[in-house]
Amino acid sequence: MRVLRLAAIALLLYLLLPSPAKIRADTLGDARVGFAADRILTIDGHSYKGRMWHMPGEQRHEQELPTVRPIFILRSHNSLGDIVLPQLHTVVEFSLPEELSLLAGADLLRKPLGQEMINGVATTEYAVEEDTSAGRATGLLWLSSDGIPMRCDGQFVAKNGKTSTVHWELAHVTIGQQDPALFEVPQGYAKLPPEAVQMLLGMHLAPPSSR
Repeated sequence: MRVLRLAAIALLLYLLLPSPAKIRADTLGDARVGFAADRILTIDGHSYKGRMWHMPGEQRHEQELPTVRPIFILRSHNSLGDIVLPQLHTVVEFSLPEELSLLAGADLLRKPLGQEMINGVATTEYAVEEDTSAGRATGLLWLSSDGIPMRCDGQFVAKNGKTSTVHWELAHVTIGQQDPALFEVPQGYAKLPPEAVQMLLGMHLAPPSSR
């Protein structure tokens, strides 16, 4: 269950990555173009395959976990997210934890290291160092000129000394307009409180206060 919790938290950290054009605490890795891509996410040596769809201001992530396949739908300028569980025909609305904005500092991309092709996409490599009340994040981040986060190799050391490593990489990136329905909760789905799926996803979800 700890692995599931780390996977969900790392996925949300990924979604909150800022782009070089708009560094804000409420960004969702908001690239300036629409695209779809395959993603591999590795947390402390455990790998998870997923797929994502993006339009400026909103994202959809399908994460393959051992028992469920949750769909994360997030929107910029909104501190609330939706987790859609198609197998259960349910949706859970939750508040994004404040600590997940740890990579949203205004000077995050102050250390460009050079250019590199990542899976056919030209990127700029950045060194990342960020201190927050929760701990310290360090690593490398590769962004395209449109703000697409193609790769990241990072380490987070919590205040209690616990260290976690995260790697993600995008492949088969297709740039273009995405279907708006991808970013909407299907009609007829029952809404559950966050505590109803905490054991299923292995993470604590803060309840929403308002939309």
